[in-house]
Amino acid sequence: MHYFNSVVRKLSVFWMSLFVLVLAACSPSAPEDVVKDFYKAVADNRVDDAVAYFSLQDVKENDLTVVKGKLQMVVGERYSRIQDNGGLESITTEVVEQQDDTARVKVELKFKNGKTKNESARLVKDSGKWKMHLK
Repeated sequence: MHYFNSVVRKLSVFWMSLFVLVLAACSPSAPEDVVKDFYKAVADNRVDDAVAYFSLQDVKENDLTVVKGKLQMVVGERYSRIQDNGGLESITTEVVEQQDDTARVKVELKFKNGKTKNESARLVKDSGKWKMHLK
């Protein structure tokens, strides 16, 4: 019985370690991936996921609720724009400028109705992860 418990414990540790590695591999590590994942969340109307891509490190605690509300409105407006254009066909991103803790990414959104929209996103490192900058 002791051998069985030992094997079960080792298998549990193995699967937990594998799970952590998969999660780490799936989290976007490059600025252009963060921007692409943000727009995918917007296109899928996953508002809370999209808002989570923004850095809130410079927001005062008293202002956090207001800022999150405004971000939800921005995400909603972008979702509406995507829907008005028939949905997203593709998202192309390119890092234009990158330093240690900041980056600027050029974004091309191709809609299913044939229209294209070019935007630019600024990112900052927040606790070691790239996040969209509010300003």
